[in-house]
Parts: sequence; C-alpha cells; structure tokens
Amino acid sequence: MNKSELTITYLINTKEYDYHRRLAGDFVSVTGGSVIDMGDETDLGLRYHEIENVRPDVIITFDLAGHILRTGNDSLSLNNIYTKCAHILFHSPDHYGCDLRARQNLSMFTYIPGGNDIDTVRAEFSEVPNIDEFVPVSCKSAGDPECKENAINIKRWWDNFCKEAML
Repeated sequence: MNKSELTITYLINTKEYDYHRRLAGDFVSVTGGSVIDMGDETDLGLRYHEIENVRPDVIITFDLAGHILRTGNDSLSLNNIYTKCAHILFHSPDHYGCDLRARQNLSMFTYIPGGNDIDTVRAEFSEVPNIDEFVPVSCKSAGDPECKENAINIKRWWDNFCKEAML
C-alpha cells in the first residue's frame, strides 16, 4: 500500500484548541484524510465506534485529542484499534499533565515541539515508546506569511513518519 492509498483520520478538539481546525486543513491538504472533532460533545462511546468503523490506516491526533477515549479500567482506548497513530503536540510535554503518561502501544508515535530535551522527555514519559521532535508549524491565520512553510514542514514530517512507521 502506498501513502496515497492510506485512510487517514485526524482527531482534533476545537473546543479546547481553536487552531486545530485550521491546522487540520493544512495537514489534510498534504496527506489527505478526514477530520473528527472530539470537542463536539458527541458521546465518547459512539465516537470510539465511529473511529473504529472507519478502519483508518493512520490516526493522527493533535494535542492528544484522542486521549479522552478511555476503557473501563482507564487505559487508552486507541491502544485497542489496530492502526498506526501519530500524536502531534503543539505545546511542551508538561502542558499535557497525566494525559501523556498513559501507556501507548509500540505502533504509536508521539511528536513533541523542537527545542525540548528529547532524552529528558523520553525518561519522564517511559510509557510512551516512540518520542521524536516535530518541526513547528504556524498556528496563525492562513494568510500569515509564516504559514507558507507549513506545507513544506508537514510534508517533511509525513515522509519521515511513513518511513519510521514502515507504512
């Protein structure tokens, strides 16, 4: 399966992060895929089944939007979906508190903003097996000059993710 044939689902939360919708548009324009807003008050059980029924090859979450999906024993429900996951964090890891301490499968990759000490973050969040840096993208309005770099940075990240995840 090549990258253009992948089913990609983005999980965002516009209730908590107003820039998610615009950034999701930037990512989708590079990778394709569909977007699910976890902040739209849909029942979380129904939301989980919706994601599961899409059968995505890749789930990409912004700011751990999918981490609100939990099992009865409070483990991360995304661990139960057979797919590759990329969790892109736009803030420093300590911004997410205990959400980043949830055990993640080996098929999950977490990307933190560049400039963080990656070895310290890996040691602090030992339940997260794959942590790497992410070149920042602009969260500003689409007309802002900084946004022109988004497509280049997203494409570079996507190519590296596909290579790393062996898709």
